[in-house]
Amino acid sequence: MKKTYVKMLSVAASSFLVLASVSGCSFDTSFLNSEAKEEAVTKVLTETVKPAGNVSFSDEKFKEETVYVFTDACGTQKEIIVNEKLSNPDGAADIHDVTDLKDIINLSGEESYEAKADGIDWYASGNSITYQGKSNEAAPVTIKTTYFLNGEKIEPQNLAGKSGKVKIRFDYTNNEKREVEVAGEKKEMYVPFTVVTGMLLDSANFSNIEVTNGKVTEVGDDSLAIGIVLPGMEESLSSKLDELNVTMDIPDCFEVTADVTDFKLDTVISVVTSSISTDIDVDDLDTKGLEDKIDELKDATDALSDGTDKIAEGTGELAEKIPELVNGAGDLENGANALKEGAGKIQGGVSAYTNGVDAAAAGANSIENGAYTIDGAVGQLNETMASTIVPGVSTLADGAASIESGIGQLVSGLSEEIAAGKENAKAQANAGLAAQEELTKLVGCTVTLDNIDAVIGQLQETENYLKNELLISDNEAAYKAIAQKVKAENPDMDDATLDAVVKMQITPQSNDEAEVMRASETVKAAASGYRNAILENINKLEEVIVSLKSVKAQVNGAQAALDQVSASLTEGESAQSIQALCDGAESLTAGLNKLKAGIGTYDEKEIEACVSSGQNTVCSALYQIGRGTTTLENGTKELSGGLATLKSKSGELNNGVASLVSGLGSLAEGTTKIKDATVKLNDGVGELNAGAVKLNNGMIEFNDEAVSKIDKAFDDNSDNLIVELKTLMDLGKDYKSFAGKSDDYDGNVIFIYKMDGIGE
Repeated sequence: MKKTYVKMLSVAASSFLVLASVSGCSFDTSFLNSEAKEEAVTKVLTETVKPAGNVSFSDEKFKEETVYVFTDACGTQKEIIVNEKLSNPDGAADIHDVTDLKDIINLSGEESYEAKADGIDWYASGNSITYQGKSNEAAPVTIKTTYFLNGEKIEPQNLAGKSGKVKIRFDYTNNEKREVEVAGEKKEMYVPFTVVTGMLLDSANFSNIEVTNGKVTEVGDDSLAIGIVLPGMEESLSSKLDELNVTMDIPDCFEVTADVTDFKLDTVISVVTSSISTDIDVDDLDTKGLEDKIDELKDATDALSDGTDKIAEGTGELAEKIPELVNGAGDLENGANALKEGAGKIQGGVSAYTNGVDAAAAGANSIENGAYTIDGAVGQLNETMASTIVPGVSTLADGAASIESGIGQLVSGLSEEIAAGKENAKAQANAGLAAQEELTKLVGCTVTLDNIDAVIGQLQETENYLKNELLISDNEAAYKAIAQKVKAENPDMDDATLDAVVKMQITPQSNDEAEVMRASETVKAAASGYRNAILENINKLEEVIVSLKSVKAQVNGAQAALDQVSASLTEGESAQSIQALCDGAESLTAGLNKLKAGIGTYDEKEIEACVSSGQNTVCSALYQIGRGTTTLENGTKELSGGLATLKSKSGELNNGVASLVSGLGSLAEGTTKIKDATVKLNDGVGELNAGAVKLNNGMIEFNDEAVSKIDKAFDDNSDNLIVELKTLMDLGKDYKSFAGKSDDYDGNVIFIYKMDGIGE
């Protein structure tokens, strides 16, 4: 009962199973920089804890909140940035949002907002809004990170570049405590957060990686270590578990140990969410079925206790009767042994007569069977030689000659195919590159293997230029973004007019506060859009560069492999093997020709010539043996028939006496076994009686000390425990926002903690 109930209470802890999904991830991190690796890990962890019941923006008013918590290498909070996504399914002109964020900027468009006492009003114009702001509040979960080198605690800044046995420990504290009422009793519970922490560990620096409360899986050239904890869960349920005498081991820490060379650590990512509890339905959870099973257990133990009492009485009566059975079995054994001795004397006389007859008959029969077997075997051998072996040897001799000539043709053909394969690989690669119209437009020429290095260099220069553009000021970025837009709409506009139009939009036209704010918002929005467009172009360039490098590597690898095969045909062990194969084929041809001559044929003229000259072949010798075995078979048939008649009569007598002796021997052995068994039975019944008494006493104790106490403990505590579990899950479902949310919007929130790396 305890195990079943612990499993029911640990429904939330089953989120450890999400680690299995991470082991299947296959993204290749070998070409990524540290920022791209951070993004990849964040995506994996976020997808891992994403709730199954997310509401689509198109269904209803929904606010999706992503909270980025930036910490130092020890886990101390430095800054919080929040991204908010507001759906607008009705196409409303204005959206009111409750929030306590500061320094708000629009990430999705140019819509503006107005600050209110309880939040902000967005002039949405029918659009959904995505915006970003900063928060001064503390994160709901605190993550403390401690480092150890060779068993000694060490500060993170002193660990960079060190080598040895490293342990990193993450301790998690749940700060979201709520006072709730359970069955009329007030108590404190924590919001049921699930925390997943992940880090990529470079295989060049980390080996023998082990984790507690987590899993390690290989991704590309790195190892991904992931831990999952449920901080505060055990404290929320501890009181009722203590009453049921149940211990739960719900993890609230995560440790990683490894052998490290030249320690460095990229950003560590942790994802925190209470949304997993929305996928757990405890509304229909009750104890009725379990109560019925406990009642059945109690009734069954009562009945079993009564049964063991009756067993003890019966084994006592059986023990009193066993001595009489032992004495009778002894008398039976003595009589059977005397009968067996007399039958043995009779068998000795009969055997003296029958043995001689049996030996003669067996010898004659063996001669007859042997002659028949020899005759049949020789006939079968002649038939096999004529139908299979003779023509087969001729075929082998012809085939060996064909093999010898075919080896040279094979080597020549392989060399030609390899040369054609190299040219074909290059042609296919060039054709595939030429078919990429977008690539041709991007680089301004058709890409081939001959100019691919120059194209990659050109793309990398463009990428570096765009990265530098990300560093320009907001005013410069806004100027360029607006100038591009205006120029696209008015291609004939001269530069002076263009400059005046752009500056009019980004420069306040007066000192009026509203005008200054308008110009500032325009600059921020335009600069954000300009940078987002640059980031998108950088991502596309990186994809193209990786793709071109992959094409080049694949073609070079294919051609190198073909060159290696071609070289092996003319030099090294492969060339020696080919020459050995040619020499072997030549020897095989010569040997088969000699074998063919020695076997000969069944041609009558050839056989007569061999017999007369004394120079027999295999075929002529077998022909003469077959004629002799036919004469031998006819003579042995007459001898075997006469002796078989005599054997049949004496055999009946011998068999009858043997059956008598055998039966009496079995009887004697059986009576001995009966006697031995009754002695053992006597001992066993005594032990059985003692065991039955112990079993009866044990069942009485088990019923009183175990089953009755289980029944009482469950009756007193089970219902309150179910209510407590439901209350805990409801706390998770109700936690839908960190920075605030209006009542007419549903929502969810996910926290992404980014801890500073070490030695980056």
